[in-house]
Amino acid sequence: MSANKLNGSLPSSVGQLTKLTALSLYSNRISGSIPPEIGKLTNLTYLDLDDNNLIGQLPPILGQLTNLSYLYLNSNHLNGSIPLSIGQLVKLDSLFLNGNMLSGPLPPTLGHLTNLVELRLESNKFNGSIPPEIGNLINLESLGLENNQLTGAIPSAICNLTNLQYLCLSQNQISGSLPSRIGNLKNLTSLLLSSNNLMGPIMPSLSGLESIKYIDMSDNHFNGSIPAEICSLSTLTFLDLSNNSIVGQIPSQFHNIRSLTTLNLACNSILGEILSELGDLKNLTTLNLAYNNLTGSIPSSVLSQFKNNSLNLDGNKDLCGNFTGFLPCSLLSIPPSSHHGVINKIKSIIIPVSVILFLSFLVLIMAMFYKNKKCLSVGETITMKNGDIFSIWNYDGNIAYNDIIQATEDFDIKYCIGTGGYGSVYKAQLPNGKIVALKKLHTSEAEEHALRKSFTNEVKTLIEIRHRNIVRLYGFCLHKRCMFLIYEYMEKGSLFCVLNNDAEAMELDWEKRVNIIIGIVNALCYMHHDCSPPIVHRDVTTNNVLVNSELQAVVADFGTARLLDPNSSTQSTILAGTYGYIAPEFAYTTAITEKCDVYSFGVVTLEILMGRHPKELLSSLSSSATQSQLLNEVLDKRLPPPTSRLDVHNVVLVSAIALACLHSNPKCRPTMQSVSQQFLARRNLLAVQCFHEISMGQLMNQQVYVDRDQSEMCTTSVQR
Repeated sequence: MSANKLNGSLPSSVGQLTKLTALSLYSNRISGSIPPEIGKLTNLTYLDLDDNNLIGQLPPILGQLTNLSYLYLNSNHLNGSIPLSIGQLVKLDSLFLNGNMLSGPLPPTLGHLTNLVELRLESNKFNGSIPPEIGNLINLESLGLENNQLTGAIPSAICNLTNLQYLCLSQNQISGSLPSRIGNLKNLTSLLLSSNNLMGPIMPSLSGLESIKYIDMSDNHFNGSIPAEICSLSTLTFLDLSNNSIVGQIPSQFHNIRSLTTLNLACNSILGEILSELGDLKNLTTLNLAYNNLTGSIPSSVLSQFKNNSLNLDGNKDLCGNFTGFLPCSLLSIPPSSHHGVINKIKSIIIPVSVILFLSFLVLIMAMFYKNKKCLSVGETITMKNGDIFSIWNYDGNIAYNDIIQATEDFDIKYCIGTGGYGSVYKAQLPNGKIVALKKLHTSEAEEHALRKSFTNEVKTLIEIRHRNIVRLYGFCLHKRCMFLIYEYMEKGSLFCVLNNDAEAMELDWEKRVNIIIGIVNALCYMHHDCSPPIVHRDVTTNNVLVNSELQAVVADFGTARLLDPNSSTQSTILAGTYGYIAPEFAYTTAITEKCDVYSFGVVTLEILMGRHPKELLSSLSSSATQSQLLNEVLDKRLPPPTSRLDVHNVVLVSAIALACLHSNPKCRPTMQSVSQQFLARRNLLAVQCFHEISMGQLMNQQVYVDRDQSEMCTTSVQR
């Protein structure tokens, strides 16, 4: 009965089902505590209650279910400690208690579960040290203890787990050094130890990890140099040693790790020059060496291998080369005594050129000022005589009009902050101190019927709606020769510009990006489901999402918006929207539905996650290569991968929703209302899997609620 909407508590009468061998109720809304009568189901081999609202403690009577092979209680609100009786479940293959509020020390009786293959206890409040009895679980392949409050050292007994493939101890308070025998874990593919208090040198014995793909030891206190032995790990794709106290030089043997895609050594004390051989690693897509003590020239092989957004060298003050933020090496080679002469020569060239440019600019400004004054005087006369539409809320029309003209000095170019396809945007401060943005239609365009219609359409739409995530219209002037809109001012401008500015994009961490996505969801949900008739935007793009100083987003530019009147046709003879965001059904129909916006929202969401337009991804979603691609490889490389439980959960959730919104069949896309509900419910997708192992194909197979038409069912499946 899994994945329904069952609520209430589990009845005690469940204990009467004594012949039951499997009970699966995951992904419901079941609340209350686990009834002790469940201990009577001694024939159970499979019990799955995960992703519910269960509270209370784990009943010790669970220890009576000695035939259990699979126990899933993850993603609930269970508290208290793990009872010692858990050690009686000696047939257990999988034990999942992650994502609860369990506390106390880990019981040593866990060591009795020698048949365990998977043990997942992450994202709880466990404290104390890792019991050495964990080393008895010789069949264990996956051990997740991250995001707890564990202390003490990593027990050396953990190195007995030679079948272990996944070991994650990140986000604890574990101290001490790495076990000397860690190289015994020959089958390990993921070693994740970030955000702890580990110290000491990085053990050369890591070279024994023959199958390793991911090593994340960032945010610790490791010291010493990077051992050359680590460069023998031929399967390694991801290495993060950032935020430690590592010294010495980058080992020259790094070019041997041909499979490496990500190398992060930022925020250490690494010396010497950047190896030119790093440019030979053709699979390497992200290189972060920021905030070290690197010197010398940046090798041309490295510069040609990376784009600016995947190469970070900030904070290395003694580097030079043809890279953003660094001086050319030729300048650094000039002796200090001759610097003054060089500067004087530069001044002798720059100053006369600057004067000429300034005078030319002044002539241009005066010409434009005269032109604008002439147009404005005509506009004022026509306005007073013909009484064209003019309205500014909370202001008298004439006074407000004069305020606008005075604040912009007749739309002087110095107040212009952007130019679009049919007008310019100005920043102005009104007499009351309020800063607004003015979108003014060019005089020539104001006489074109199509652009006037788009302009009036935007006015009509925005007058009718009010929402915190939709740009606020303060007023407008609709006149034959002078047309402008007055909006709330958004300090950061368009989301497109923010994502294409490295500094601003890095300020948008995963939490802020998810919040922006939620803001867009709120706006579209309001338009589609709370307005009567519904409003379809038809041009949802990152250019039409604006961001303020607090990184809150609003949807803007309603020039192509359309009201969906149920009593009229929803056909359109004109294709509206921006190439790259338009839903594919417009290739065979011109019908306008809310699902057009849903598709565009999916594109925008991927663009926010990737930091760039996903055009290559969109064209190959159905290919096996794209479906096998890891989510971690797709995300914006200017940010470190999400590590906190909440960030990982949200990034996975929005990725799955975005892919569902991109379904080629519009009826199989979720509505914005169902998307909004999923954000409110914060469903736990792929909670049991390592973030670095999640593929695009698995996200495409996630269950995302779709409001289905009666005549057509869309098949979805749930990967567990």
